[in-house]
Amino acid sequence: MTSSSTHLVERARELVASGASADERIDALVLRGRLPSADAQVAWLEFADDVPPPFSSLQVYNPALGGDLVRGDDFDPMRDVIITLGKPVADGCAFFVFQSGIPHYLAQRAVLPRLAIVDFNSAQAFHARGLEVAAWDLAQPVPPPECSTGPIDPSRYVRDFVPDREIVTDLNPWMLVTAPAASSPAYQAWEAIAARRLLGGLVSRAWLEDGQVWLQAAATPPIYRIKADDSALPGTRSQLTEAASWVFLSGTDIEARHLLFSGELARARRPQQDLATTLDQALEAAKAAYEAHVQSSSRETLKALADLRKTVIDETQKVAQRAQDLAATLWRDLAVSAAPFVLKILGDATKTPDPIISSAFYFAAAGFIGLSFSLQWRINGAFFQSQAASRRIWMQSLYSYISVREREEIAETPIDQAMKNYRETHGALLVVYGLLIVVLIAFGVHALQDVTPSASNPAASVAPSPAAVPPPPAKLP
Repeated sequence: MTSSSTHLVERARELVASGASADERIDALVLRGRLPSADAQVAWLEFADDVPPPFSSLQVYNPALGGDLVRGDDFDPMRDVIITLGKPVADGCAFFVFQSGIPHYLAQRAVLPRLAIVDFNSAQAFHARGLEVAAWDLAQPVPPPECSTGPIDPSRYVRDFVPDREIVTDLNPWMLVTAPAASSPAYQAWEAIAARRLLGGLVSRAWLEDGQVWLQAAATPPIYRIKADDSALPGTRSQLTEAASWVFLSGTDIEARHLLFSGELARARRPQQDLATTLDQALEAAKAAYEAHVQSSSRETLKALADLRKTVIDETQKVAQRAQDLAATLWRDLAVSAAPFVLKILGDATKTPDPIISSAFYFAAAGFIGLSFSLQWRINGAFFQSQAASRRIWMQSLYSYISVREREEIAETPIDQAMKNYRETHGALLVVYGLLIVVLIAFGVHALQDVTPSASNPAASVAPSPAAVPPPPAKLP
């Protein structure tokens, strides 16, 4: 800590000790009161002219005159001043000089992952899953916060009817990891707010009635209601942390554990029983109920896995059969495409085939095999879309029984591989059909080019008639 910044903090403490009020926000510290001495006025004006790091700005304001105090102004012990000290800005970190501003800051719905306080010592430091509270050494740069874990969001399981929203979207800052060696006002404020946040994430609903926020466990009788600011809450922070860890950090079936704990909390409530005991009993009962739920659902899980494997085998066989049918159609279409050539070879050798008729055969064969392949492709595509839609429906029914990894390994990967094989077969056949169509069209065009006008027949030459042969003489009697 530099001497100038140390001196500034000491002057701030002196001013507060003399009766000034301290209103500290995340961006500034505002001190309102009377300066205790002329030396204090001189010191504050020097700080205003040369703001010591790491502070960003300092203003000494005289509300009576509506302007700033400057050097040379006379000291008046009855003069009220407003001193505004600007704080540094760092990613993920909030800075405070006094602990008195911590409760108001922590009462916000979201807090930064690191909190540094000048009026703090290392023995008072503590660490939660999403919040680190430590002393602020003005001479050293504040290290960046640790990589945060994923948010623990209870708002999807709790119905929040409070206009300003009582249920936070992340419980990480309120789940203690390392307790402080010595208590402090900041820790006490954090503990009270943490208990409220944790209980709010474990109940069924929250609502506002006549300015009072209420938390309710279970939606049907028995129902347990408690004020959100109940004085018994801070003493149950450890029990609430244990319950929240079990509900939100014990696996993927969070909704079932949340529902069970909320119901057991309402059933465990007894008259004249303290809240800590109620929470312990509710957690124990919820764990037992969840264990029974897991054991009963394991049989359903095994049955679901067996049905899933059978369905996947059927699906992959259907895809493979479609690929085989598509390949088998090729031989029929090859026979059709060869028909024009066969007709040309086996036709009457004494007659020259009409080129127009020959080209029509070629074009008809090309159109037939192209249409055949297109229809087969379209039929298979519609079939696969229908199968994919049906798979999505029955896969949704398995979400509560098997994990995402199991769904991928058992169902999605084999079907995707079968579809990949089908697409490879389809691609190869597309090339073959394309070549056949090109060949047929080429022969058809070639046949049309052979059409030429018939040559005119020349006049038949008249051959000289042979000499007349005299008839034989008549035979005499």
